[in-house]
Amino acid sequence: MGSTVGARGAEREQKRAKTHGEEDDATAMSIDEQNKENVSANVSASDVRATMGNYYRNFYPAEALFKWLSHGNDERHAKADKTYAGKREFCFVLDKENGDGEIFCRYQCFEDAGRFAREVRSKNPARIEFGPVMNAKPAHRHSVKLHSVERELVFDIDMTDYDDVRTCCKDAQICGKCWPLMTIAIKILDAGLRRDFGFKHLLWVYSGRRGVHCWVSDERARKLSDEARAAVAEYFAVVKGQGKSRRVYSINPMHPSVKRAYDDVLKKYWIETYLPEQRILENNAKLDQVLDLLEDQELKDELVDEFNGSKMSSVERWRVIEERVMQARQPKQGVKRNYTLDFALEKIIFWHIYPRVDIEVSKHMNHLLKGPFCVHPKTGRVCVPMDPAKAEFFDPAAVPTVIDLDNGNKTLDEAMRTFNETFWNAAEAENKERLTSLTRAAKAANATGMDF
Repeated sequence: MGSTVGARGAEREQKRAKTHGEEDDATAMSIDEQNKENVSANVSASDVRATMGNYYRNFYPAEALFKWLSHGNDERHAKADKTYAGKREFCFVLDKENGDGEIFCRYQCFEDAGRFAREVRSKNPARIEFGPVMNAKPAHRHSVKLHSVERELVFDIDMTDYDDVRTCCKDAQICGKCWPLMTIAIKILDAGLRRDFGFKHLLWVYSGRRGVHCWVSDERARKLSDEARAAVAEYFAVVKGQGKSRRVYSINPMHPSVKRAYDDVLKKYWIETYLPEQRILENNAKLDQVLDLLEDQELKDELVDEFNGSKMSSVERWRVIEERVMQARQPKQGVKRNYTLDFALEKIIFWHIYPRVDIEVSKHMNHLLKGPFCVHPKTGRVCVPMDPAKAEFFDPAAVPTVIDLDNGNKTLDEAMRTFNETFWNAAEAENKERLTSLTRAAKAANATGMDF
C-alpha cells in the first residue's frame, strides 16, 4: 500500500515538473508586465527634500489639522478646554544634514494652530508624527511625570504583510493588481467600526506608499484604555500568525461580523478581482498553499492530478475545487466524514484576503503615527485622505507628489474636499454641539442653584 502511494506521488511530481517551468515563466512574465504599472517607483530623495519648503508654505493644511487634533478645544467657547491643544505630543522627523539617517524631535507641543504652522515651516521636517494628549505639556517632561490621557484609535494596514499572497509585487512595491487588498481591508474595517462599535468619525488616509491608516476620532474612541484598544483591534484579528503557522478563527461557526465581511466583500472580491489578478491557482507553489488548507490529502492529490497540464484559469480551477469540496462534504456509507471541509472554502478565502491589521500600532495609546498630508520620502506622494465609500476607485498612482504640486501640475483641492466631506464637517459639528450642551447644562445647574 505504502509503495503504491509513493509511486503515485513520484509520478505526480514528474507530471508537475513538466508544467512547472511553463507556469513559473508565465508568472514571471506577469510580474514583469505589472511592474510597468507599479505605482511605488522611487523618486529622487533630493528632489523631494528640495520641494518640502514650498510644500509646507503653500500646501500643507497645518491649521485644519491642528483644529482636528484639538477636537473643538481651540474654539473661543466658554466650555472649551484651553489647555487641551498644548498637551498634544508632536514629533518632527528631520533628515540629517549628510542625508544619512533621521533625527526624531519628540515632545513638541503648541498652544495654537499659528505656532504649529510656523514651527513646521521653520523646521521643514521630513515628516510629522502625531502622538497622544498628555496629562501635562510634553515639553515639561523633565519636571512632570507624563502619561497619556487620550488619543485617536488608529489602525495601520501595510501591503508587505500580504507578500505571501501576492504574485505581482513584493516588499514596498504595489500596483493596480494588488491594491484591491487595501480596498478590501478598508471596506471591512470601516463597516465593523461603524456598525459593530458605533464609531462615526473615521479618517482614512493613504500612507503615501504601500498602505493605509485609519484615525477613529470619536470622543469615546479617544478615551479607550490600552486594554480596550487591544480588544477592538483583536476583534478584527480573524487571521493570526505568519506563513504556515497562520490560522483562521471565528468562522466555525461564523461570527455575525465575520459573516458580513464574507458575504458583502470577500466572496465578490475573491472571484471578481483577486483570483483573476493574482492567478494564484496557476502557480504550483501557490496552488499547494491553497490545497494544503483543505487539510484533506486524498482530495488534494485528486485535485493536483486534475490540474496537471491544465490550461484552466484560476477562477475555473476554483470552481472545480468548490465542486470537489461540496462532493466530499456529502456523507458516504462506510467512510469517515472529514468535518474540516465544512468551512474549508471560506477558510481559504479568509486566509488570503481578510484584512491584516498591525495590532501593535492600535493597542498603545502612546504610539506615534505619521499624520495625514505628510509626504512619503521614497515616493514623494502626499498622504491624502480617502473616501471609504469609494475605496474601490482610489488610485495611488494618481495621488499628487510634492513635485507635482511644486510644478503646478496638481493641487490638493480634491484631498481637502475628501477630508472635509467624509470626515471633518460631521466631526466639527459634533464638537460644537458637545460644547453647546455643556454650556446649557452649566446654565441649567446655575439656575437650579439660584432657585434653591
